[in-house]
Amino acid sequence: MTGFKLKQTLAAATVALGSIGAANAAIVIQSGDFKMTIDLYDSATTGYTSNCGSVAACDAASGIVAAPGSVGSVNTSADTMGIFSIASITRLSNDTQWFTRGVNGYLTGVFGNLTDYNVTVGANETTANAIGGTFDVYFNATNYDSSLGPVVGAGKDLNGNLYPGITSGELWLSGIFVPGVLFGDETTTFSTTYNNLSTKGVSSGYLDVTGGKEFDAFNKDSVVDMNGVKRDLSATFTYQPQPIATANGWTVQSTGEIIGEVPEPGALALIALAMIGAGAATTRRKAA
Repeated sequence: MTGFKLKQTLAAATVALGSIGAANAAIVIQSGDFKMTIDLYDSATTGYTSNCGSVAACDAASGIVAAPGSVGSVNTSADTMGIFSIASITRLSNDTQWFTRGVNGYLTGVFGNLTDYNVTVGANETTANAIGGTFDVYFNATNYDSSLGPVVGAGKDLNGNLYPGITSGELWLSGIFVPGVLFGDETTTFSTTYNNLSTKGVSSGYLDVTGGKEFDAFNKDSVVDMNGVKRDLSATFTYQPQPIATANGWTVQSTGEIIGEVPEPGALALIALAMIGAGAATTRRKAA
């Protein structure tokens, strides 16, 4: 699904998470008076042909193609993981651009550890409910290299919070996926439904922040989940396969929304100043 320092970057980090699920996707994340556009690549388990009702049963379910990012990972049961990059942050009320990728640096992140524990396969659609889930957003001088793919390697394991060019940066925001996406369900942290033939689908979940420089800015309990519990962020996504991304081991392209609280009006100017400063610093480092 990042805070911007001084309560500013915060609008961006929210997006991070986003995160979740996608391959080379343009994801529009709207948080109050902010619209954040994010690109995501997602590695996911697909191909269920029978129902399962536990992590172990879903790991052994017939027909599945395990997410490439889970093979050899610290969490081999994980079924959704990926990377994302915030392309821009815009204030909707006056159409002001507050952050532009490359101009003001790069806000990139990883998400993972979403593990299917309950899957229902219908005639046309499959619904997969997951537990767990983590995300982290970093500030970097350069963007990620998605061609590295999701497969575990040297310094790369999305479920272990490792991805070259991302997790070596400055940690802005970290968090977890939490229950509340389904009414009366206090277990599921992320729910996905996709077409059995096309793998096109939708997914959603709630998020709580747990750390990073902008923890205080995002730790607002500003949204209420399906069971009446206050959470920091809510996320919804739609996705479909993307051929170029698939060639590098990613699974789907995703678009979606992350909703959360934004800084008070008086802090908006600080956001612009902080990102301008970050962009200037990045330019100086490149010149050097």
